[in-house]
Amino acid sequence: MAQNRAPGAGKIANGLTVGDTSIKKKPNCPKPLLADQHAIDAWHSNLGIMFDRQSFAAEDIPHLINYCNAISKIIKLEAQLTNIADFTDVSSSGSLKLHPHVTAHNLIVNQSIRLANQLGLSPMARARMLSGGKDDKSDEDDDFNEY
Repeated sequence: MAQNRAPGAGKIANGLTVGDTSIKKKPNCPKPLLADQHAIDAWHSNLGIMFDRQSFAAEDIPHLINYCNAISKIIKLEAQLTNIADFTDVSSSGSLKLHPHVTAHNLIVNQSIRLANQLGLSPMARARMLSGGKDDKSDEDDDFNEY
């Protein structure tokens, strides 16, 4: 039997970086690909965070564009949902249902959360990234050491 672990299993190697440290200059803002000023502002603020943490890589650009556009959509939808009455709509049978804006808002929020996790912008993703795979257990407590 082979003594190999499945890819991605186990601890992250020490010194492994998440971003591309060879990138020294922030890429230009892709204004034509961003929805509006909210998305542009999100681009600058989140790119700054990723650069400060050295977690930016060129492969992140499409995800960051999608994340920034999702943030812009959330801001616009929340502006439309200012009154609790806006959260429901009457169906053809006369019963109450969620307004389509609420459904769209929920979908976009979930999308933004997934993208934030991929980019290391959520608290849990940041904790995993900053820990570098280190944990408080000693090596003798690792059940997989024997393999």
